Amino acid sequence: MFIVSLTCVFASENATVLNETGIEDSFNLSSDCEPDELSSTGPINITRGNFADYFSDRISKNSYSNSELFITEDMDGLGVLTVKSSNVTINGLNHTLKNTVFSIEASDVTLKNMTLIETDVFEGNDYAAVLLWKADNARLYDLNINVTAPRDNDAFAIYSEGTRNWQINNLQIVNCTISLKGDNRGRGCDYALRLEYSPYARVLNNTINAEVSLRTVMFHDTSAKLDSEFSLAVGVEFSDNLLFDGNVVRCTAGARPECAYPTLDAVFIGDSCDCNFTNNEVYLSDYLTYKDIPNYLYGLDIYRDDNLLVENNKFRVETTGGSLMHGTAYPLQLTGPAEGIVIQYNDIYSKNNGPNIGIYSQNFNGANYITILNNYINVTGLAGNHSWALVAGIEAQDDNDIIMNNIIEVHNIQKVKWEDNIYGISYSQKTDSSHSYRVINNTVISDGYYLSYMLDAENTNVNNNTLVRTDKYADTNYDPFKRGDGIGADTDQAKNNSFSGNRVITIFEYDLERQSNVLDGGEEFHYETPTNKDNLSNVINGSGISPQKPGFPGGNPLLPGNDGGGAFNTGGNNGGGFHSPDGDGGYNGWPDMSGDDGKSLSHKSQGGSADTVNSFNNQGSSDNSYNNLVATSNSTSSKTPSVEGVTVSGASSSSSSSAGGAAGSSGATQDVKAYEITKNIVENGPDDMIKFIALAIVCEILLIIGYRRKETEDITD
Repeated sequence: MFIVSLTCVFASENATVLNETGIEDSFNLSSDCEPDELSSTGPINITRGNFADYFSDRISKNSYSNSELFITEDMDGLGVLTVKSSNVTINGLNHTLKNTVFSIEASDVTLKNMTLIETDVFEGNDYAAVLLWKADNARLYDLNINVTAPRDNDAFAIYSEGTRNWQINNLQIVNCTISLKGDNRGRGCDYALRLEYSPYARVLNNTINAEVSLRTVMFHDTSAKLDSEFSLAVGVEFSDNLLFDGNVVRCTAGARPECAYPTLDAVFIGDSCDCNFTNNEVYLSDYLTYKDIPNYLYGLDIYRDDNLLVENNKFRVETTGGSLMHGTAYPLQLTGPAEGIVIQYNDIYSKNNGPNIGIYSQNFNGANYITILNNYINVTGLAGNHSWALVAGIEAQDDNDIIMNNIIEVHNIQKVKWEDNIYGISYSQKTDSSHSYRVINNTVISDGYYLSYMLDAENTNVNNNTLVRTDKYADTNYDPFKRGDGIGADTDQAKNNSFSGNRVITIFEYDLERQSNVLDGGEEFHYETPTNKDNLSNVINGSGISPQKPGFPGGNPLLPGNDGGGAFNTGGNNGGGFHSPDGDGGYNGWPDMSGDDGKSLSHKSQGGSADTVNSFNNQGSSDNSYNNLVATSNSTSSKTPSVEGVTVSGASSSSSSSAGGAAGSSGATQDVKAYEITKNIVENGPDDMIKFIALAIVCEILLIIGYRRKETEDITD
């Protein structure tokens, strides 16, 4: 029944390789094969019939340390297999084990290449498909774990159960698919992945799926711990130096039992410092809750984590639930105390029918110091005039935050009123302590009226931000920063605050700026000068050529730089064939788009985006022309550009300064044309008159002949 293949491998050195995930693997190639016992280095094939020889009472024998065990067939119902042999590898060879779970209780154990399907309850394994206990340096590679838990039972796909006194170090979970479906409506927990006291864990390139119930969080005072949460895709606590990278996490509400605050987190990280949460995709959804019924969703829920980096992730939170003032759909929530948190380069999206915030942080339990940079945030919810009815890209109830260079969209599912709480960046719900912010160079695209709102602040700068009103006909002549009662205009100096340089534009103007400042949305174009392989020259010597029209105003047009005393210049030694009327040189060979201030939509100045809209609105200048598209309006407003004042002019328009690619000025062009017409009439006039008289005589003769022929025909008839 048991087939045992024993092979002795002899080598004199260790080999270290990098596997496909970039993690260093060490293989000891030296060993001794003793004839009186099974070799510790030979491959061992395990079948249903012989597994008891290697797992006595379902516990691996210590004599098989430093071995590799191969599972050579599918198996079912083996129960809990406990691995107490160190430095052992169990390779499933892509076979499937049903209702068979592992408890790893030794160091340097590798479990790889197998499928685990669990439908039974394994209370003796702490309800886990893979349990780790006193298991440093464990490796879980290429596993497919699928757990469907019976109702009202705890369930974990992978549970790293370290303790304060016996932590589990250097756990690696790589390239696994981890799925859990649970419906626990009591006090139990359903997590796809649970890590406790597991420092230096590496969770890389996995797909983690959880379909679990909405549950009420059991808070400890005003804060939460991991055991407060009953339903999670991923739960991490007391696990410093975690690297969670390249994973796809999908968490879905599978049941909505009666409870006070139906809550669901995708990922919870608590009391873990110096962690990196990078390059992941997090999807959280609840389509069971109806509109106007509250639910509480959090994509990444962070508690008391110092020096956490959240970078280059995609967050998506969607639900049909939510009501005015009640419910949440927050892709990121942070609860202090915490410092050194950096949230940057993330793509954040959320939509519900109630309060909605892209990044929500608060200092109820201690000071927060957070940096939020270069994120794209898009939220849609239901705003109102109550402080809880808030829709915001960022609500920062913190001590000291830096918020810079973010693009934020905030949308309301109903028509917005002036008093509604819809902002790009806000501190709108009061918390204790002082509050300082640097809110600089953010762009907020909003259905509302305000870029930012702060109840109170000190040592704060809100400068050089842009509010883009989604109503293209909206009023833009006002300050988009909304002051709370604690920061009246007369308090800025005393509190060392600055709220200046913020502007309002319409979505129409914003689109123009984007088109002006982005050529093709791709990489920057670098022009390379062609190589002159044949040593050719573009210098033309036309001195010996007689002009067709000796009286041409510019003399010989083939002579570079020779204007013959005339006003027409075709190029030459001055570095270009086009002269800008406003004296800025323009682009060679291109019509000028500049206004009187020298700013242009053509990227000529490569300046800031604000200038491009202002140059478009400078329609009163006669220099503003492009391919005979002439602005005839005299408006110089920088508020809302008018498209009604733009008309198409013909070639004779006196306002066009750039109709010809080589012309220097419209006046010179018209002088040349008038000269040519007059000259042709004078030189060719006599010949044309003789031709005309001769043609008239011939026509008269033909008419007479025709008339007489008709009379003859009438007499004959």
